[in-house]
Amino acid sequence: RFSGSDGSNPGLSERGFEQARAMAKEIAARKPDILIASPMKRTQETAGEIAKLTGLEITTNKDWIESGFGEWDELTTEEIMRLYPEQWQGWISSTSFAPGSTGESYDAVAARTAQALSEVEEDYAGKTIAIVTHHMVIKTIIANVLSAPLESIFHIDIAPCSISTITSWPSDNLRALR
Repeated sequence: RFSGSDGSNPGLSERGFEQARAMAKEIAARKPDILIASPMKRTQETAGEIAKLTGLEITTNKDWIESGFGEWDELTTEEIMRLYPEQWQGWISSTSFAPGSTGESYDAVAARTAQALSEVEEDYAGKTIAIVTHHMVIKTIIANVLSAPLESIFHIDIAPCSISTITSWPSDNLRALR
């Protein structure tokens, strides 16, 4: 089900907690200095699993929140395709299309997260930062890091509790996806 910032804000399922605990071990092994999370319940719970192993405090930052999906929130893909077929086609065809009546387009998410990434790089230069965030956010950040057209997000999929690593060299204005 779509679960963006316009929806019910569900927490993790038991399977989600299992995934979060497994991922937290991997993050802890990387010895992060800073832990940042979206304010949504599931990211806070995931960050909590990392905090248990690292002793880090969670810094909540709304810039890393998932997109809102308007009235699509809490619906399945099949329900959206049936109830809003023209909107669905618009959303899977254009990064400027905002889902539902109050959703956020990929373009808007990309602008928000590009600024957030730059701020993290500036504020925490030389530090290892773990950021717990969401599907649409991660896709737009990856496109940004690769200097790829934003339309490349249609060819990126992010699994729950996966780890995407970015190395930044702010002095050279360079980033690498690892």
